[in-house]
Amino acid sequence: MQDYAITRLLLAIFWRAHSEKIELTPGSTFIFEDWFERTWEEISGQGSDPLSVMYLEKYAERFDLLDPNIPFMQVADLQLKDGSTRPVIGLVPEIQDDFFTMRAGEQKQDLSLDEAARWLVYTQAYDYSGIKSGAVGDPRVKGGKGYPIGQGWTGLTGGVLVRGETLLHTLMLNTVQEALLTPADLPVWERQPDGPAERKNPFPQGAADIATWQSRRLRLFAEEQRVVEILVCNGDKIPDAGANVMVDPMTPYRWSKNKSKRSLDVYFPRPFDQTRTMWRSLDALIVGETDGGFDAKDKRPKRPRTLDSLASLSQRLDDDVIPEVLDVVLYSIQYGPQASSVATTFHSGLSVPVRLLIEENVDLRERVRIAASQASEAGKALGIFQGNLFLAAGGEYEFRAELTDKFLADLEPKFIEWLRTLSLPSQDTLEAMDQQLEQWQSVVRNAAESIARAQLRGAGPRALAGRIVPGNDESSRGRLVSAGSAYGQLTQALNKSLPATVNKADTQKPTTETQKEEIDD
Repeated sequence: MQDYAITRLLLAIFWRAHSEKIELTPGSTFIFEDWFERTWEEISGQGSDPLSVMYLEKYAERFDLLDPNIPFMQVADLQLKDGSTRPVIGLVPEIQDDFFTMRAGEQKQDLSLDEAARWLVYTQAYDYSGIKSGAVGDPRVKGGKGYPIGQGWTGLTGGVLVRGETLLHTLMLNTVQEALLTPADLPVWERQPDGPAERKNPFPQGAADIATWQSRRLRLFAEEQRVVEILVCNGDKIPDAGANVMVDPMTPYRWSKNKSKRSLDVYFPRPFDQTRTMWRSLDALIVGETDGGFDAKDKRPKRPRTLDSLASLSQRLDDDVIPEVLDVVLYSIQYGPQASSVATTFHSGLSVPVRLLIEENVDLRERVRIAASQASEAGKALGIFQGNLFLAAGGEYEFRAELTDKFLADLEPKFIEWLRTLSLPSQDTLEAMDQQLEQWQSVVRNAAESIARAQLRGAGPRALAGRIVPGNDESSRGRLVSAGSAYGQLTQALNKSLPATVNKADTQKPTTETQKEEIDD
């Protein structure tokens, strides 16, 4: 998570450095693809970005971690009423226990300056909610406490980073036109230094502003070039918990049915799920404005604008600029109750053919979404199957989500590899797409049946023999539940969700003898 927060910091530097050099005269038009192609060639040839270097020299004093007046991302005179400070361990809440217990002796009590700087950036991006120390000069403080204002902005999002072959290429691939053309979009180091109180009516003005959003007021205390104490207080609150804060180009957004009104659609940044991350996130990453499956009661998500931008650029620039397959990394964080602690952080990789994102390729996206849905349905069928095996062996039925999760986790790299094949020119026709979808169904079927057979081998003789399970009411007759019936039900479910795999000559329910052979093997 630190990497993502720091990359966004570098992006803010890159955006502002290039924004300052864009000169628009009255009547002129900025053509983003021309800027992109020219800048790509320049930084690729030089292996550096002189504009960013000059920009950093211009604002060098604002990047001094220990400056007595304007320390980097801090408030110089931040203090509490009683003059106390807090242990430096509070700067790394994500992993404070494991991280610090691995350290010996006095190292447990301090951080090097470079390490403290990284955790400072992380804290501004991801700090959890909850009660904070009450800063002198903050009118929101009551009884010496700063009451919860929510977590850092980046913690509300599902971070999407497109990686290039080099850092400079990564910065380019995550640059959108709006990040270069919004004059009011200032990062923290271009503004007047913050005081202990919240800024007046803070609202994110653009990509650089939100990438460096100061959700906390912090101060680092150093001795002999090591940070030994800290203060973490409330900073700028994200308005309305992020409702319609649409300036971050690196996150998808979800439509809120509960918050939306007839005259106003409301969107929130969409974090990713810890389990089945790729499967549950796919729509939010690829769905276009004209894709089907949505209506007025369930409006489509908005994918990251970085992906929209790359799809558009891929149609206008030479083939060797925008990669045919995008190397995408998803970042997200899961908080505990009331978002007052960090529960889990996670990231996941995904290969996305850029042609999949082109608005006109609705048919291709439809088939990819079908493929993902088919995998999810097969996973659900496996969860039901294992629950029925447990029932047949004498237990109570319960859907086994852990088997579904395992199946989808095992299938994920195969799906990503299948996605990569869609970037080939030979897959342009609907017929070729349908053939690829049929091949994918076979992959899913083989994986599901392999797991099912393994479950059968471990089911035991009681599940083979089965038992009579009472009906739902007194008038209903009981039914026999066994390993055979469970497998038969699974087969029917797979036939339904994976129709291309159905063998017309072999659609009968497996016999008990067949299942006995599986268990005895």
